[in-house]
Amino acid sequence: MITIKQIATIIGGNTINIGTHNEHNVINDFEMFFSRIHSKQTAYFSPNNDTWEKYLGRPKGSPDGNELIDPSHKDIGLIITEHEAKHLEHPIPQIIVDDSISALKTLAIHIRNQYTNPIIAITGSMGKTSTRTMLTSLLRDYNVLETYGNNNVRTATYINMLKLIKNPDFAVIEVSLNVIDYIEDTMLNLRPDIAVVTGIGAAHMRPKKTIEDIARLKSRIFHGMSENGIAIINDDTLCADYLIEKAKNHTQNVYTFSIATSSHADIAPEYIQYQKGHIQIGIHKNGEIQTYNLNTISSGMVSNLLAALLVLKKLNITIHGEYLKDFQPFSKVLKMKEVQTTHHKLTLIDDTYNASLPAMMNAIRAFDTQVRFFKGNKIIALGKINDLGENSQVIHQALIPVLEESQADYILCLDGDLRSVASKVKHKHITWYASIEMMMNDLKILCNADSLTLLKSSSGGTMFPDLAKRLPDALASNTLKYEESTLFDEIRHIGQSFLIIDNETLSIDKAVNTEHSMTTDGLGPLIYYTYAMNEHVTNSVRDLNEWPTNNKQYFTGREMETYELLKHITHSTHPSVLYELADRLFENFINRKRYVRAFIKKYELDPSVAVNLTGRSMMRERQSYSVHDLYKIFKDYQFELFRFNNSFIIGDKSKSGYIRGRDKTIIFTSYDNPAVLKAYMTF
Repeated sequence: MITIKQIATIIGGNTINIGTHNEHNVINDFEMFFSRIHSKQTAYFSPNNDTWEKYLGRPKGSPDGNELIDPSHKDIGLIITEHEAKHLEHPIPQIIVDDSISALKTLAIHIRNQYTNPIIAITGSMGKTSTRTMLTSLLRDYNVLETYGNNNVRTATYINMLKLIKNPDFAVIEVSLNVIDYIEDTMLNLRPDIAVVTGIGAAHMRPKKTIEDIARLKSRIFHGMSENGIAIINDDTLCADYLIEKAKNHTQNVYTFSIATSSHADIAPEYIQYQKGHIQIGIHKNGEIQTYNLNTISSGMVSNLLAALLVLKKLNITIHGEYLKDFQPFSKVLKMKEVQTTHHKLTLIDDTYNASLPAMMNAIRAFDTQVRFFKGNKIIALGKINDLGENSQVIHQALIPVLEESQADYILCLDGDLRSVASKVKHKHITWYASIEMMMNDLKILCNADSLTLLKSSSGGTMFPDLAKRLPDALASNTLKYEESTLFDEIRHIGQSFLIIDNETLSIDKAVNTEHSMTTDGLGPLIYYTYAMNEHVTNSVRDLNEWPTNNKQYFTGREMETYELLKHITHSTHPSVLYELADRLFENFINRKRYVRAFIKKYELDPSVAVNLTGRSMMRERQSYSVHDLYKIFKDYQFELFRFNNSFIIGDKSKSGYIRGRDKTIIFTSYDNPAVLKAYMTF
């Protein structure tokens, strides 16, 4: 414990409301978040915006610490601040310092120097939070101080050093790159007794930072260790040999763990058995096989368990495997959830807590261990790995071989960083999506009876977690029954719809299945056509350029009028005509992109209407629009659409568009034979 007077002596500064009546009051906890203060034995380190942002990376625009103080709150032991907290209703003791960061560090180092029990510091590109929570679960018989949530930055490290005043039996501190970067060698102040590196991977990679750079920074966790310190390293990770070498510069007590059953690491499993929804691990101990059960399907969790067990072994702590029965990973770390729909049951694996490249690969492989237990579709749906900087595209490419080897029947990808992945994965039904709404639509089709679906992404920088949050309810309330055997065939089957429009009033006379209207192609031909109408293009004559899709009919050098091209695209045209028309209409790619974006915004369309502008149905790039989208456009172009024909037809495998009669116009989507709709018309 420490008193207010002792704190004032250590950090200096001016005092307010401190005298003989309270200077010996005991402080046994410290907080930097005012909402967590509920005791007169807790001191509040009030963050000063300018000082804390400069030295500790506190986000700009955060409220000043004093602004967060509730003036009526009386259960505060002490306020340490750079400026007096005024207008308080109670005489709260205050210490006013010139530099709150200096005061924070000075007091934290002082308290750390008095602490004699083991400190375990954990870092890694993945698994550090899970390893920490698993370790504390196994240490439940002891008083353990651990990192709060995932607050693992430098500020939190110093606050945890202050909390050592409680004299816990063990302190388990999670350490991010923020703590061990080159701004400050914080480990020299924390001085961990045991330092654990769970793994090195492409997580939070800033511009121009390589895997080697990450390993170099992570190795700084060994700084501050004494020669009696213990380093524990994942022998399976990238740069493991480098980490071992660096650790040996500080201590000879270097130990490794590995999930490979043939490994020579200090701890490795004799066997790993993947069961439905859980894993059983056997580890050799004292001539016997000790069995452990994990309520997860993640091999990464096996690795984390081995790290935790090795820590306990080196601490000479008795291991109680039964304590793992109650251990639950975070709610969104490979969490299996059964969903009951109106027709069937299915299973989702939500792993949208966070993602690094190794974590995403681990999730896919964990999914593969479960597919044998399910009879329905096996689906992988991915959002991007966030915060990879300029390396993002290259890093995501590493998923290609893992996805090709996966047991998935369908792979769905969101976000631009995964678009090239979808284009390169071979021998898989893989599709890239421009929006979560379109992906949600298709998942409702794919998640059939006894299906298994992995949902994996980072927790930020992508809309994918929103999809994962909404999907269970969307599936549970879905009433449609599906008949076709493949996704795109089902989309075309379900998506058949039409509107009958009065040509004079433009009102809807009849609507059929419009709530499920959709297609497998995009609006490219119609977008080009509207641009030509808006710009009143002239009917020039040019030779057809050389395009990859040219054939005997549309061959390089064929003379074609611009109006001839426009007429062609009103009846499910050949891609070469689209390429040629785009080349004639738009000055450059930027000009075309600007118009397409403006078109989508004007008519409030889903981005999926213009993923591919050739008018073709592409399995690897999901496109779609609805009959209502066509109707919105029709109201602006009711005459121009029929300049060359009394119909405007889009699509290749199924047809969508407009057929104009004398009194009515029919707008439709996804018909194999639009001629059947003419029965509703008078010509």
